[in-house]
Amino acid sequence: MPRRILLESFSNDSYDQDDCLYVCYDVFHVFELAVSICAFGTVSVIGVVGNVVNMIIFVRQFLKDSMTVGLFALSFTDFSVSLAEMTMSTIYLANYIFPYSPVDLWALAYVGFGWTLYTGYLISGWITAMIALERCFCVVAPFRVKQLFTSRRCVIVVIMIYTVHLLPLLPLYIAERMQWVAIEDPNAFFNSTLSIKLYYTITLTDFADEVEKALDATAGLFLFLASQAVLTVCSLWMTYSLKATSLVRSHKSAFTEKLASSEKLSSNLTPQEKRLVKMVLSLAVLQTVCNLPRLILTVFYNVCTDISVKGDKNLSTMIWSIASLFNQ
Repeated sequence: MPRRILLESFSNDSYDQDDCLYVCYDVFHVFELAVSICAFGTVSVIGVVGNVVNMIIFVRQFLKDSMTVGLFALSFTDFSVSLAEMTMSTIYLANYIFPYSPVDLWALAYVGFGWTLYTGYLISGWITAMIALERCFCVVAPFRVKQLFTSRRCVIVVIMIYTVHLLPLLPLYIAERMQWVAIEDPNAFFNSTLSIKLYYTITLTDFADEVEKALDATAGLFLFLASQAVLTVCSLWMTYSLKATSLVRSHKSAFTEKLASSEKLSSNLTPQEKRLVKMVLSLAVLQTVCNLPRLILTVFYNVCTDISVKGDKNLSTMIWSIASLFNQ
């Protein structure tokens, strides 16, 4: 049986402005319309359309090599994330239009799709790291990259990435599941008889907290930091190899110039190599910055256990929505 039912914080029927500890309901209402519905809805539609176009382009290329397979997998993952975000925005809109629905639409969107969306970000990060690793080997070991990175191996790695990230969600959805429960009807307040209605909402088992902490430690911290480490190492390694190759070319061209300075030699990157270094480092920094708010929130909620989604629904929804906006 569930340990507790989050009706007080998830239900619009029983939600009271006096329960707001940090963000009042009026401010949250405006934020939900502006960000959760309008901003996320618009960005998610653009993401769905853009990634569908990308997938069509890669399919027309017949997925002939590992790089094309990896880019297709990345586009498919981003498409799935955008589709989940669009579904959440639609549910938030339905929650705004039908505030007295027998289905707890906020809980369905925030809890039902929140972890799926979070997992999609992590999968996208690992596929990006895999692509960065292949690009790194194109510079470091150009004559072996075709033997090391094949289409079949790339498919296997992508399947493993999905499996490792999706399997931990099974115990989570067992611990936190949506089901029908019987509650007192708040609309029958003035009636003398007690009115009971069925309400479809989230319920938590006794081990829900432990499952969330374990998932935060594995997926939220370890897997995320590992993918960022792979991406950073590959970017730095590629940059170092390009500069080392340029230095060798400079030594050959300046063989007769014994007084040539090492500073001059080390700066002879071709314009194409400079653009490549700039692009690789920029992508690594950009992905780190975009994922940093989500990492900070994961650590914050595990350290500050007094602040929870149950006790501070408005604050939790707002800060997680802002963090998710960085990943769009």
